[in-house]
Amino acid sequence: MKKGMLASHIFDSRVPEEKITGKEKILGYFMGPIAVMVMNAILSNYLNVYYTDVLKISTIWGGMFISLFPIVAKVLDVLTFIYMGLVVDRTRSHQGKARPWILFAAPLMLACMILLFVVPKGNDDLTAIWIFISYTGFYAIAYTMYSTAHTLMVPLATRDDAERRALSTVANTPGMAAGSLVAILFPCVIVPILGVVESRWVMAAIIIAVFSFPLMLFEFFFTRERVTTETAEAGTKISLSEQLRCCIKSRSWVVLMIYLVVFNIVNALFSTATFYYCNWVLGSYNDGHTQALFYALGQAPLGIGVVLCNPITKKLGKRNALLGGMVISTLGVALCLLDPRNLTLVLAGQFVRTVGLIPSTYMISSMLGDALDDVERVSGKRCDGFSSSVFNCIITISGGLALCAFNFGISHLGYQAPAAGSIPVQNPAIQSFLIFCVIGIQLIAYPLIGVLSRFFPKDKPKKPTA
Repeated sequence: MKKGMLASHIFDSRVPEEKITGKEKILGYFMGPIAVMVMNAILSNYLNVYYTDVLKISTIWGGMFISLFPIVAKVLDVLTFIYMGLVVDRTRSHQGKARPWILFAAPLMLACMILLFVVPKGNDDLTAIWIFISYTGFYAIAYTMYSTAHTLMVPLATRDDAERRALSTVANTPGMAAGSLVAILFPCVIVPILGVVESRWVMAAIIIAVFSFPLMLFEFFFTRERVTTETAEAGTKISLSEQLRCCIKSRSWVVLMIYLVVFNIVNALFSTATFYYCNWVLGSYNDGHTQALFYALGQAPLGIGVVLCNPITKKLGKRNALLGGMVISTLGVALCLLDPRNLTLVLAGQFVRTVGLIPSTYMISSMLGDALDDVERVSGKRCDGFSSSVFNCIITISGGLALCAFNFGISHLGYQAPAAGSIPVQNPAIQSFLIFCVIGIQLIAYPLIGVLSRFFPKDKPKKPTA
């Protein structure tokens, strides 16, 4: 991008202050991202449901299409994330190197969100091609552009650890709020109305996309890249191989990326399978309350975590807070597995599990900022765009692997899609598979994540002042 692009004052940040302000936190880091988070939560939780239960594409190409297209699409996402990271690192504009791409991504996300649901039928090959193109258009182009920039907004906003920690809590709240909103509102109200009627799903997608567009602009206008303006390296061309060498010199960076691989695969499988688990194991199909209770009570601690996370991590240090959280989460998952068909027991176990996830939910942006600073400390270079690419590639490929494994499992274990007026009973193999995807894999992953957290740099607990 040339220096003159976006030079007009109309594109200037509305937060000129050197210190992070309340306006910046609320409008730029909460209101702005929440629109994209809502779209992403809907797609993560319900796009696959739309494909399997409304469009009924599970049989296309003998079930191979729905099993393989997510991972192929995610491979393309990875390539575009790598490219976009280079683009961000080489971007030189009056508005910074990351913020401009949020502006450019907004109209693309609006259009692609709608195209994901407007799918032609009648010809399996045409349907498959349309789904693949619209899916990669949203994720590999529009969302890649947005997410690469969005991931860097907290790390580039400030170097001050206290400000970054507080901003990280605010910045990760929209994801929790959007996920809870979608998980409670959709199963209670929206999905029963939509049913398996395609036109209703399309109309819902259009309304959500149009409503989200102006909110996406908030993140552009009410954020600021203070770190970018401090360094003379903005726009310097550094090769991928050189950036990789710089990053792997930092133990903080390496451990964080391994941590993200494990954590995101588990989260992606959990997110994909939850709707199915609540409908076919824990409750009955679209009963209007099981999934809402599962999320509302199970995720309630995250609401309290907005207030508690910062003082907890300030007192214990991020490493100790993460480790203790994983121990608590493991106990919660074990409680769920005592009887994964008992709603009361599962809700109690989910509550305990989520209490343990408070540090990992809200501190991830701060941890990335710390890792980027450590890379700069050990190598003398900023590798922001490259690190954002790796960060998002991990999230992307984890989601693709989880969705591929899930769709392969249900298509080969005999999943039966519902029809209007006909609700089947899933066989024991499908039910056991759903239990493993939502609960069982966490019992394996959380202790491993706890071990990984021991390799993060140790923070010294700060003593309270008199």
